[in-house]
Amino acid sequence: MTKADSRRERILLDAIQFETDGRAFFLEAAAKTSDFFGKIIFASLADEERDHIERIHAIHRSLRDHGTWPPDEGRAEQGDGNVFEEARDRLDQTIRDRTDDLEAVKLAMDLEKKGIEFYSELASKATDPRERAFYQRLATEEKRHLEILENTWRTLTAYSSSILG
Repeated sequence: MTKADSRRERILLDAIQFETDGRAFFLEAAAKTSDFFGKIIFASLADEERDHIERIHAIHRSLRDHGTWPPDEGRAEQGDGNVFEEARDRLDQTIRDRTDDLEAVKLAMDLEKKGIEFYSELASKATDPRERAFYQRLATEEKRHLEILENTWRTLTAYSSSILG
């Protein structure tokens, strides 16, 4: 295995861990939130993170087994620390028996922003066009997740204001 192959494998394994931790965060948030709408949003985002994991695994297998980048996908690199694990710790501290749904959404938005930065940086460093396209696709999907969470934030904020106001 060349140094470049070793780096690619490490990057893919880090991306799988990043997405796995994100999925765990969203599943835990879905279980802890008291809001039905929030449960649906968090569960849906967890499903999308599972899709990312499966796609990255497929790329890893193709590179390992055939030494080539698959024609229809790409890959990811190590981030700065374990973002989702840190967020889960914050979630445990922040969301107890009665979930503060707004805080959970805010934490999730922060995580998606980090995901966007993570994959955008990988896209800018990628030398293979398929790899770059994959990173860009993941960054775009993370942006879509952020938009969903921002809409959720607005909905919950409007709902809270109508009850309190």
